[in-house]
Amino acid sequence: MVLRKLGKTHEADVLLKETIQLDCLDWWARHLNGEPLGCDLQTVLDLAHDHARAGFHEEAIVLLVDATSQKNGERFLLSQRERAGVRKNVSSNSACAPLPTQDLGALPLVHYTLGWLLEQCGDKEAALKSCKHAAALPPDYCFPSRLEEIAVLEAAMRANPKDARAPYYLGNLLYDRRRHEEAIRLWERSAKLDASFSTVWRNLGIGYFNILKQPAKARAAYDKACKANPSDARLLFERDQLWKRLGEKPAKRLRELEKHSRLVQQRDDLSVELCALWNQTGQHNKARELVAKRQFQPWEGGEGGPLGQHVRAQLAIGRAALAKGNFAEARCCFEYALTSPANLGEAKHLLANQSDIHYWLGCACSGLGDKKAAREHWFAAANFKGDFQEMSVRAFSEMTFYSALAFEKLGQRAKAEKLLRGLLSYSQELQKSDAKIDYFATSLPTMLLFDDDLQFRQETAALFLRAQALLGLGQKASAKTLLQSVLRRDPNHALAADLLGEMKA
Repeated sequence: MVLRKLGKTHEADVLLKETIQLDCLDWWARHLNGEPLGCDLQTVLDLAHDHARAGFHEEAIVLLVDATSQKNGERFLLSQRERAGVRKNVSSNSACAPLPTQDLGALPLVHYTLGWLLEQCGDKEAALKSCKHAAALPPDYCFPSRLEEIAVLEAAMRANPKDARAPYYLGNLLYDRRRHEEAIRLWERSAKLDASFSTVWRNLGIGYFNILKQPAKARAAYDKACKANPSDARLLFERDQLWKRLGEKPAKRLRELEKHSRLVQQRDDLSVELCALWNQTGQHNKARELVAKRQFQPWEGGEGGPLGQHVRAQLAIGRAALAKGNFAEARCCFEYALTSPANLGEAKHLLANQSDIHYWLGCACSGLGDKKAAREHWFAAANFKGDFQEMSVRAFSEMTFYSALAFEKLGQRAKAEKLLRGLLSYSQELQKSDAKIDYFATSLPTMLLFDDDLQFRQETAALFLRAQALLGLGQKASAKTLLQSVLRRDPNHALAADLLGEMKA
């Protein structure tokens, strides 16, 4: 390019030929060789910044205008003499034809970058025009990531202080670079300029909760996000997760999800939460019906979600049948709880402890007079060692309680008491120990969006295990008090709600 500027065309052509021989896929060399740019707009932006770093601002402008014109199905190559005219009309060549997602997301950055380049060349009027055009483009899939784009977006905010999108984009970039407080201030500026943009409120909700530790502001921000875009199912899910994290009562969460049933149907994770809330509020048949008819797709962070609600609903309905003496119906429910229906999209882990199901199956078989089957299931419940949870094997878990109950059914009370006292000791140690996540536990649901208080969660789990141990040891009043304490700490604690329901039954 320098040789061409100096008029040494032959030497430039030799170098260009050598470059293409070294790398025939190099888009800069192919562009200089006169080939049309067939790459996506993100690659074109990389080339534009390569030009700008080398001082070729005019060429970068032509490159971007030419590329956006090509994306519209027009061939718009500019000569040296035409560049001055390009500056005045740079925003008129907007993309109107349908574009692939990656190009649609890059368009705002293309026009912001054009504005920045035009400003570098001293044409502030054209720069402002380009920045205003960028601000008017859809923000979907637009995620700035280049360090240069910090300067680009800062220039856009200076050129057009009324632009609500530039601070939003820059906030995203800085948040990703862990400059969280700056990002939050930029999002607040964006929301002040345009309160109708739901995503900036959503981002603020995450920032307020995870960074500033201001849950009330986070909740208000999510309310504004949902109000701004009431048809966004993801916002409904995320707000529900925030409510759950803040200890909102299951009944209120359920009313909100039932109010937006069409949105719930759009997402597997929302459907699982609806099942969980139906189970939590005693509407087990509704949960069973939904989990049976929907085709779920496994997603990272949601492992075991549909399966868990399938098991929970079947156990609850089976226990209710057992209490009424309908042993055959109870047995069918418990046996079905052992299965992994194909529509759930996943199977149970081979190391997962299912002592609770086997214990209840033993009870149902005993009620039917099938003593052999009852003993087989109680034996399976009593002798299962450990439990695989959250990507690690644990010596004690919520299933230990049912192993102890099974030992009692088998007439081995000494073993049952020893196991329960071990569970009690473990729960006390767990409550005192520092919480930590296993190194390989990369997809825990609670890690996906809102920061979890791991210590609080571990202490709650310890209290529940202690309640189980005391219940097994016959201290029912103390167990009930602990379970009520668990539900005050976490109104959505499924195991505590179910065990308290068992005690009442």
